[in-house]
Amino acid sequence: MDFTTLTTTGNIAFYNSCEVTEIFLCRKSDKAIFNFFTIAVLEEKPYNGFNQTFLGKRISINDDFSIGIQRYWLTTTEAKTKFDTLKSKNKWSADGANFSQFPQLKYLPKQYVPSIDGNRINQILKNNYHNGSYTIEFFDEIKSNFNFLLKLEALNKLNDICAKIKNLVPIDLSVVRDRIGNFVFQFPITLMDSNSKALPTWDGVDMSFSWHNSVSLIPDCLIQVESTFDKNYMGAVIEDYNKSNNQKIIIGNLDQINHIKIWRKEPTLILSSHSGSYIREFDFNINIVSHEPRLFELNGAMQQIQVANSERRAKKKKDNNYTTYINNYLYDAEKKQLEKSLSFKQYKKGASGGIEDLQKLIQQKDENGVYIWDPFLSSTDILKTLFYSKTAGVPLKAIGSINDTVKMVYQKKGMSVADIITEHKTILDNPNHNNHFLNLEFRIQHTNFGWAFHDRFLIFPSGEMKRPQVYSLGTSINSYGDNHHILQEVSHPQPVVDAFNELWDELNNPNCKVWKFPI
Repeated sequence: MDFTTLTTTGNIAFYNSCEVTEIFLCRKSDKAIFNFFTIAVLEEKPYNGFNQTFLGKRISINDDFSIGIQRYWLTTTEAKTKFDTLKSKNKWSADGANFSQFPQLKYLPKQYVPSIDGNRINQILKNNYHNGSYTIEFFDEIKSNFNFLLKLEALNKLNDICAKIKNLVPIDLSVVRDRIGNFVFQFPITLMDSNSKALPTWDGVDMSFSWHNSVSLIPDCLIQVESTFDKNYMGAVIEDYNKSNNQKIIIGNLDQINHIKIWRKEPTLILSSHSGSYIREFDFNINIVSHEPRLFELNGAMQQIQVANSERRAKKKKDNNYTTYINNYLYDAEKKQLEKSLSFKQYKKGASGGIEDLQKLIQQKDENGVYIWDPFLSSTDILKTLFYSKTAGVPLKAIGSINDTVKMVYQKKGMSVADIITEHKTILDNPNHNNHFLNLEFRIQHTNFGWAFHDRFLIFPSGEMKRPQVYSLGTSINSYGDNHHILQEVSHPQPVVDAFNELWDELNNPNCKVWKFPI
């Protein structure tokens, strides 16, 4: 059994206790308790008692629901008992008297979670540094207890709740909403530490090892080292660990991305992993601070900036080599692939196809709705974009603005906001439109309603099983193809979605509502 394998003394660590953090949902009407998220972390520190503690005050959700957090400790034997009960009977209780409610959970066998940046699950694990951890997870695939929080319209509410939870415990469920309702057992790997550096000949690595003080007999291990470049393996080797403090491993080539894994042979477990690049040469700067600052006047006041002269010196002159040539072609291939998927595309002045690309994106990705955020957005722009959505009834939302610049661009100087909104409404009220299966609303930011904005975004909100996608438009829809601009997918979409939703709520006012269908 995975739990026994991972907790056996000396396999990956020397565990003596288990810290449990329970985040639970409480229904006030009948005092029912639902598991919101629970993590049980095996630790080496001695067990010093149950020590149950409730962390902070209850987090109110609405009139009937609130969230509480408690922490307590178990012996490894008690942790095993609770694990077995959860797996075989689908039950969980801290004190043996009060049981959390949850549907039948999906058991996920042990998985290795490396300590790399960008791994979402590390946002809910405890201090998953260095060698990483193994986890065993019980997955709530139904999430019936949280439907009212996982709906798109409740996203801001859920993010607010997750932020309040994070203020009390270092767990960020907003990043891993898919784990809400789950139980996670974490097994940090502390049996050994390893470090590596490139050999001077650049054809292998020099590994160093240090083992846990409690290790009496170093286990048999394998060291796996690979170097990849342009999806090819430039060098790769698997060899036995010599059980010394140092070991040199020749793989042939270390250029670009290197991957190192240390495997325990019996039982077969990963003890450490690392991916990265070694620095062959580097540049550095010497900054010489000038005694005389830069002075300039701004709004009638003198400003003073201390300026530093930068003298760039290179440790070694870098000549072109084969990696330079390959990297150039890699960039070209990557750019073409991004353009094909419309994750990145450059449009030069007078280029065609810009609006057609937006229509294509909308039709491909509108399953959860489409939002457009553009200060110069007009009703005609909406007809060119959101009306092309092919999924019936999904929420289509649009935010534009009215200010002096917008009036000047559209030659509406001197017109009132109300008159401009009426013009927008008239276009969308066209009796020739049947608005078949349309669910669209257009709101306008102006004067003191909401706040002024500049950036332009095409937003595809998240669903229960799909993360959001956001595209920076680079220019307003009314000038797509007329000026140089870049369509680019945003790396961190959720903050943009949150900002859109926040402004959308601010504009929930009759003076800002342009058009809505159905009414």
